[in-house]
Amino acid sequence: MGATSDLPFTCTCGKFRAILHDVGPDEGDRLTCYCSDCRDFVRVIGRAELLDANGGNAVYQTRVAKLEIIEGAELLATLHMTDKPTMRWYSTCCNTPLFNTLPKAKPAFLSVNTSAFDRAKVDDALGPSKGDFLAHEAEPPLENARPVSQFKLALGFIPRLFKDTFFGGWKKSPLFDPETREPLAKPRRVSAEERAAAAGG
Repeated sequence: MGATSDLPFTCTCGKFRAILHDVGPDEGDRLTCYCSDCRDFVRVIGRAELLDANGGNAVYQTRVAKLEIIEGAELLATLHMTDKPTMRWYSTCCNTPLFNTLPKAKPAFLSVNTSAFDRAKVDDALGPSKGDFLAHEAEPPLENARPVSQFKLALGFIPRLFKDTFFGGWKKSPLFDPETREPLAKPRRVSAEERAAAAGG
């Protein structure tokens, strides 16, 4: 097992503060996601400048038990981009994209959006990106993509989900009430018109 460290982070304005505990290259998957849902989410909340030149979104998938919110939980809001269950969390103070989860505490899943974090701190804690997920959806197309397959991600994602879902880690997620298993913020579903407008279509 590789070395781990804590990764403190904030939203852009600093009103929301949190820590990822004991993270590192072997404790999660750092990658760039080029799916249209990730891209349009960042655009809908007005932070398109956080995307890379091809519309990519920097993320780190890890265990929910590693997340601790220090300040600003009351500032969180969530969106559904489609009929799919993924909830996308952001801070309402400055519209910083923060997390992707499922709609309930169980099954336990956490993807952290690192695009607004201090790059040097992220590099030190998480190591290099493992590649590009759904690279074929990049806009404009990537010239030198490093594709990461869904199968490869599943090899890391499934054991983490299993540990947190079946061994109590889900109870430590600060994004959900451990009794009701409901999210701290009620999600809003983005309309097709709102999404198209944000995407410039």
